[in-house]
Amino acid sequence: MGRMILCMGKYAQNPYYLENACTNIYCVEELCYLFASNPFIINKDIMDKKLAIWLDQECGLGDLGHQLLGLFNRGSQAGTFVGMILDYVNYCTPKEKKRIEEVLQGSAGLSEYEKKKKQADFLLKNRRYRMALGEYDGLRRSLPEQEAGLKPAIYHNMGVAYGGIFEFELAAKYFKRAYELSGSQESGIQYLTAQRLHLRESAYISFMAEHGEYLELSLEVEKRLKAAKGEFEAGQENRMLTALKIYKDEGNVASYYEDIDKIIYTKKEEYRMLVGTDPGSGGAGKF
Repeated sequence: MGRMILCMGKYAQNPYYLENACTNIYCVEELCYLFASNPFIINKDIMDKKLAIWLDQECGLGDLGHQLLGLFNRGSQAGTFVGMILDYVNYCTPKEKKRIEEVLQGSAGLSEYEKKKKQADFLLKNRRYRMALGEYDGLRRSLPEQEAGLKPAIYHNMGVAYGGIFEFELAAKYFKRAYELSGSQESGIQYLTAQRLHLRESAYISFMAEHGEYLELSLEVEKRLKAAKGEFEAGQENRMLTALKIYKDEGNVASYYEDIDKIIYTKKEEYRMLVGTDPGSGGAGKF
């Protein structure tokens, strides 16, 4: 059973936009969750007087707000600023806080571009695909030659993001770039998977006939697709679709359309979340 966290202050009427995570925050617990789940967003930009004032005026945490404002006069670092918030809320266990400190110490040796990639990876992990794509695209365009080693992972993760919003043709394009740069088997498998989902079956067969170099990878693709089909058939969504077929076969029109409407509404909401602009490790993802 998880550790209970008591809510502090109040829920803000006006959210604070945390630019590093590209999301609106409505309470101090949400802020702490983002710090704990993605320490890579903790940098000098986090130290914003507006955040301290927001915690005071919107969340009713005047004592915390005043303590944070005091740090600006002492030239404190971002880790101290965030640590004060986490300690005040008692959000993290000592072990969790130590992990955050270790990440911060480790990230001190990362370049600006590596940190930006970590932030984009956070958005990707949380299925904020459109936002992640914006971050990755801006990063790849500004990447200097000495940071070119990041390109394969950036391209691979752009493929994952495009796959997540069902843009399989674009997913294939970026997986292919990643594969050509790195020779990564995973990028190659994901490239063929995206092609398999994008092309008609006859077109995919023709494509494979022309590219015998992908034969071994294609066997792994078929193996994975077969496994995914088995998981779907054993899953809840397939049971739901089976129930709908029974409703239809039995002439239970009211129940059939009622459940259809529920499914469509849920899927629309999920898709809006994936492609929207308000959100909620590199090179290894799949879609």
